[in-house]
Amino acid sequence: MALIADLALRQLDAYNAGDLEAFCACYHPDVLVLHDRVEAVTGLEAFRDRYRDLFERWTFGASVSSRLVLGVHAIDLERWWRVDPESGLRSEGDVLVRYTLRDASIGVVQFLRG
Repeated sequence: MALIADLALRQLDAYNAGDLEAFCACYHPDVLVLHDRVEAVTGLEAFRDRYRDLFERWTFGASVSSRLVLGVHAIDLERWWRVDPESGLRSEGDVLVRYTLRDASIGVVQFLRG
């Protein structure tokens, strides 16, 4: 299995386990997060801060129905869900997630919505 595919799987497993530190360990110190083509987060500390509330207070999960791997890239078709801790309302959706390898970690993660 390609390294990027292994990292994509490890971060998904950590996400579903609610393990913020194991989740963040898959990402490069200078990780770049894009929503479509817009920069959302740069750097691991900002990345960790962005996810902290979700991991501490929300009920959530995701599954991947398909993964394509080519060289340093992996693209997942992901089904996500989460339950708002205040309202109890569940939201869910589909997203394409592109991971790009950098120095044996995930260096770029891009979320693409339809």
